[in-house]
Amino acid sequence: MYLLDRNSQTRILSVFEGAIYNGFFLITQGFLGTGLALEFGASEPVIALIGVLPSVSQLIQLIAPFILRLVGNRKKVMMICASAGRLSTAFIPVTLALGINRQSLLLIILAFFSFAASLAGNFWVSIIRDVVPPDKSARFFSLRNVIFTITNMLITLLYSFILDHSSGKTGFVIITTMGAVSALVSLVLLGLHNDPPHEISYGSGLFKAVTRDKKFMTYLRFYSFWSFSIAIASPFFAYHELVNMELDYSFLSLLNIFSSTLTMMFYLLWGRIADRIGGQAVLEFGIFGAFLKTFLWLYMDRGTVYLLYIDTFIGTASWSAINLCLFTTMLELLNGVDAETYYALLSFSNGAFALAGSLVGGVLASYLNKFTWTLGGHTFFGIQILFLVTLVLRGVSFLLLKRVKTKKVVSVPGMVFNSAVVIANRLAARPREFIEVMIEKNKSKKKE
Repeated sequence: MYLLDRNSQTRILSVFEGAIYNGFFLITQGFLGTGLALEFGASEPVIALIGVLPSVSQLIQLIAPFILRLVGNRKKVMMICASAGRLSTAFIPVTLALGINRQSLLLIILAFFSFAASLAGNFWVSIIRDVVPPDKSARFFSLRNVIFTITNMLITLLYSFILDHSSGKTGFVIITTMGAVSALVSLVLLGLHNDPPHEISYGSGLFKAVTRDKKFMTYLRFYSFWSFSIAIASPFFAYHELVNMELDYSFLSLLNIFSSTLTMMFYLLWGRIADRIGGQAVLEFGIFGAFLKTFLWLYMDRGTVYLLYIDTFIGTASWSAINLCLFTTMLELLNGVDAETYYALLSFSNGAFALAGSLVGGVLASYLNKFTWTLGGHTFFGIQILFLVTLVLRGVSFLLLKRVKTKKVVSVPGMVFNSAVVIANRLAARPREFIEVMIEKNKSKKKE
């Protein structure tokens, strides 16, 4: 690493830091997060709120530019926020071990962690934008996400094994302790990041200037509506698997391995394609796939577990595109040096709509969860009505994304079609080329 320049070192460090940091973050999301919440006796509305805390916490992003101007250094303020959030993770295993498993306490700890992490993330984005060359951003983040996928797969498998072989509280004490250690180690790596020279704007009306950027505001409207669409039902897919379908952690972890293996391939694929045709084109493909896959959840119960494999394949292709290109599309729209202001406004709006979605989803879930009915031998659960709602909202989100204007050479289906046409033309041309070559050879022989 000493042979590399400081920006190259930071890019490498960012990969290790993020992978280790996920040792804790994974415990707060998906079926692990839902299981932790249930261990604390959380109700449906609280489960919904915990599931979207990473998005809701972005409400605080609006003050990020002002904090930066107060401190005057991106790395310093990033480390202050990151330290506060990651040190707080130690309270979860301690409270569990002492038997203080109240849902309000878990909500407070995770909220504090999420809000601090959200602020730290703003300044990290600003730094990494100056560290990664723009023409290589999609490939860098796709490779970074591949490495994350490998480590996340192994971590999830390990945590699931521990939970299946230890009693409820003991298992979660073990994995949350491991997660807290991961958070602290990642904090050390974060402190080694390089902060390139950066101009900090102190002028007034920073947010007003951003809101006048029509291209960015179109993306902001899409992003906000998408956040609402996802938040209204996202925690209840895992809830449906654990409670209604009665699936165990080992099965879900194996499904996660299947998903992770596919994700690695798709991240590499989308990274190359996005740099060629634009991140928005890949993002549109992902959003449409996320819309289609939701149909499967309307029929998901104990007798249709096989649908999870189809859902995993479509979902992996879709969400790898979304996770990569939501970020890279945003980077394409950042204008000038005030990346923090753009990101703060986007994050605040995302958090506000995610909060609204989680509150609406939590209230609806607590009511709908009381109902089940059987039609044609198929059992339907009230919670699946939320899946129908998010299906419609995701479709509207796709239409809003189509209005965004960034570098978009061609759509993904269009690229596939064009490639197929080129290949077909080449195959068709080869027999003709062969005949022409043979004719030329015969002419040459006759002349001789």
